[in-house]
Amino acid sequence: MIAESLKMIGLSAHDLSRFFEQVALSVMVRNGDGHLKNFGVLYRNAKDVRLSPLYDVVTTTIYRYTRYEGGPELEDRTLALRLFRKSHTKAYPLADELLRFGRAVCGVERAETVTARIAQAMSEVIEQARTDERIPRETLEKIRAAWEISMACYPEIKV
Repeated sequence: MIAESLKMIGLSAHDLSRFFEQVALSVMVRNGDGHLKNFGVLYRNAKDVRLSPLYDVVTTTIYRYTRYEGGPELEDRTLALRLFRKSHTKAYPLADELLRFGRAVCGVERAETVTARIAQAMSEVIEQARTDERIPRETLEKIRAAWEISMACYPEIKV
């Protein structure tokens, strides 16, 4: 999958660790729109390749859609990418699978430290957003509820 491709082009261990952080954040905030095109590299030449900054991250589960006119409203509960080559699902991974991806594929020894830091930041962002008048209350409540559901999937992660 994408991590193997990043290794093949010579991405450093540091950048593979950063890639895990990007994937973990996308998973934890329920960014189902994290397609291959949303992860990139910057390069000056074939030997100077590095991971690009993260972009286009949205909590997609708060948006409803219909497959056809008059059809039922649906909520997307899947990732755009599979974490593992042999995976048959695009469902959001539980903590053990996400941590295994970090360790086995991206080489992050303490993957749980990364996910705990992300969970802490998510809690802080929601708390700070409560006083931000620019964010519509209804939208903030939807995001908070989606993130709360997400965090319930990661009981191993202590905030």
